[in-house]
Amino acid sequence: MKKRLFSIAMAGALVAGLATSVFATIKPTRVGPVSEYGALHAGYIINDGCGSSTEVCDPLPSPGAILGSWNGSPVSVQGMSLTWSQYWPYGSSFYGGSYIDTLVGAWHVELVRAAMGVVPPWGHFSYMKNPAYFESQMDTVVQAAIRNDIYVLIDWHSEGGYFNCIHPGQTPKLKFNDNKECFTAADAAKFFGKMAERYGKYPHVIFEIYNEPVAESWDDLKAYADTVITEIRKYSNNLVIMGTPQWSSQAGDAIKNPIQDKNVAYSYHFYADIHKTDEHTASSQKAIDAGLPVFITEWGGIDKIFSNASQKEQLEKFLTWRNKNKLSSAKWDVEKPFLTDSDVDQYTLNTLMPKLHTYQKHFNWETEIKDSLPIIINYNSANLLLGKWKYETDSTVADGDGKYGHSGAEFYGAKADNGNGAPGTAGATEFKFSLNGIKLDTAGTGYAYAPYVNVTLELPELAYEPCPPEVDCGPQYPTELGYCDMVSYKYKGTNHQFTAFEEWNLSETVYGEGSWDYAFVEMPYSPEWTTVYVDLGWMRRNAWQAGLPEGINLEATTGLRFAIRDEAFDNKLEVTGLSCIKGVKNYTPVTPPVSIKKQNRIASNASNISVATQGKLIAVDGLASLNGKKFALVNSMGQTLSRGTVQGNSLRLMAPRSGRYMLFIRGEGVNITRVISIK
Repeated sequence: MKKRLFSIAMAGALVAGLATSVFATIKPTRVGPVSEYGALHAGYIINDGCGSSTEVCDPLPSPGAILGSWNGSPVSVQGMSLTWSQYWPYGSSFYGGSYIDTLVGAWHVELVRAAMGVVPPWGHFSYMKNPAYFESQMDTVVQAAIRNDIYVLIDWHSEGGYFNCIHPGQTPKLKFNDNKECFTAADAAKFFGKMAERYGKYPHVIFEIYNEPVAESWDDLKAYADTVITEIRKYSNNLVIMGTPQWSSQAGDAIKNPIQDKNVAYSYHFYADIHKTDEHTASSQKAIDAGLPVFITEWGGIDKIFSNASQKEQLEKFLTWRNKNKLSSAKWDVEKPFLTDSDVDQYTLNTLMPKLHTYQKHFNWETEIKDSLPIIINYNSANLLLGKWKYETDSTVADGDGKYGHSGAEFYGAKADNGNGAPGTAGATEFKFSLNGIKLDTAGTGYAYAPYVNVTLELPELAYEPCPPEVDCGPQYPTELGYCDMVSYKYKGTNHQFTAFEEWNLSETVYGEGSWDYAFVEMPYSPEWTTVYVDLGWMRRNAWQAGLPEGINLEATTGLRFAIRDEAFDNKLEVTGLSCIKGVKNYTPVTPPVSIKKQNRIASNASNISVATQGKLIAVDGLASLNGKKFALVNSMGQTLSRGTVQGNSLRLMAPRSGRYMLFIRGEGVNITRVISIK
C-alpha cells in the first residue's frame, strides 16, 4: 500500500512511510527563514514562554511590528503571491509542488501566497463551487512551502465577495469584481478551520482570511473576523491577517475597534501604476503608529516603471516606506515560470526579491510537532490503464472554417519505462509518452481558435453479461475508469488539462447530443518528475453545453486526454504510469456532481421547427414563434461558426464541411438544441 500526505494530486513526491512518524509528517528539505525566525507574531506579548518555534522568546511588546520567535525582534520577509488559482493557464499552472521548489531556488522567496479564488465570476469554477479541488491545490502549495522552510499565506482570495451576503439587495458605494455570488463568514470559518487543524501547528503557516474587502465597513469586517478567528483558534495560535476596506487600503479604520486577538495583523495593498504613495499609505501608517501591525500581502503595478517616470517614483517611495517600517510583503503575481523576459523581470529578480542567504537553524520545528499532521492518505495497488494512444493538434485537425494552425510537437508513444519516471530499460512494465518541441501557435494562419496539442488514451470497452430484468446490476461503465477511486500518473514538463474524453456516438446515446465540452482538472507546470493522484470528482466542464452534467460522467467517459492549450510553459511533457487506483484510506473521493438542472433540449414552442440539409446548406424553418431569441451554430470541437438573432420564420446556414454540428437557440423560456449531420 502506498502512502502520501493529505494533499492535491501534486503532492506525491513526499516520502512513503511517514505514517509511523511521531513528529510532523512534512519534513524540511533545506534550512530556510522559518528555522531561523520561527513563527511570525503580531507585536504584542503572546505568552511568557521562550525557546520554541511558535513562542516569542523576548516577551516585550513592539506595537506595529511583526516579530520573529527567536529573539522577539521585528522580522521582514519578502516573497511572491501566486495569482488567482482558477485562472488558466496563468494561475493554476503554478500551484504545483515542483514549481514552488523552483520559486524558492531561482527567485529566493521567503514566503509564498496561495491566492485561492473563492467566488470569482470568471475562470474554471472556484472554491465555493468545487471545494475539494481547490483545497487540494492549497494543500500542494502549503506542503511545498513547509518542505522548503518558507512562510506561506493561505489566502481567501476575493474582491468584495462578502458584501452581497450581508447586504442583500443593496447597491454598494464601490463596485467590485466578485459581484455575482457571495460567501458568508461561516463559509470562510469552515475552510480555515480545516486548514488550521491540518497545518496550524507548523510555524510556516499564516492565515489571510479576506484578501480585498471593498464596500464593506470596518464594523462589517470586524464581525466577520471574529467568526473566522474563533474557528482558527480552536486549532492554531498562528498569525492571522485581516483585509481592510477599499481594497485593503484602510487599516486605520480598525484603530477605534481593533480585533480582540493578540496575533492579528491588518493587510495593505499597493500598486505603483494607480496609487500615489504618500496619500495611499497614510491610513496604514496611522494604524502602525497606533500599534496595529500591518502586513503587505499584495503589491505590484511595476510593468511600466522603465517607461513611466511617475510610476518608478511611486514604486521607490513605496519601497522606502515599506523598508522604514520593516514590513513583510508579497509581490503580485506569478504568471510565468522564470524572470528572464524583460528589464522589469531582471529588476524584480535582482532588486525586489531577497538575496541568496544562508539561514541559521535556530528551531527544530519538525521534531517539536508531535501530532503527525497532516494525516496520511494510503493508496491501494494501482492497475496500469492500457489502450490506444491518439495524437492530434490544430495543425492536423482543421477549425470550422477549414483553417489549420501551426501547433505541434514530436510525439513518442508507449515507450518502455522503468517505472521510476526515468528513461526505461528492457522488460519494463509501464509505458509512457513524450512530447518534445511543443509549440502552440496559430499566428498568421487564419486559424480562429485557441491553439492546442492533444494526447488521448482511448480505453478498451468492457463487456458485460446480460443483466436479468429483476436484478439491479448497478451501473455498467463503458471502461475500467468507472471503477477507479482515483487516477494516478507521473509527469514532468508543461502545464496541461487532464481531461475525461467522451466518444461522440456514445455521448449522443447518453445525452441525446454529442459531447465536446469535456470535464477536466488543471495540472501545473512541473520542472521535475511529480507523482499525482487525481480524484475524478474534481473534474468540471466549461458549461458550454447546457444539457451535460457539470462534472465527469463515468457512464460516458471512454478515455483520458492530456490537453495542452492556450499557453505551454515548457516545450516538453513526459507522462508515465497512468493507473487506476482502487481503494483509498483516509480520504473520501468526491462523488461527481449530478447533472446540472435538467433542461428540456426541445422546448414546447419548438415542435414546429424543421431542420433539413442539402449538401453543406442547413435550412431551419418554423421559427416564427422564436423571433428575438439568440442562435448559434457550433462544430464538434465547440467552435462557434455562426451566431445571431432569430428574425422571421427561417434560417439559412452553411457548414464548412461534412461532420456533426449543433444548432442552439436560447432565450427566456427557450433552450433548444438540434444535432445536425452533414454527409
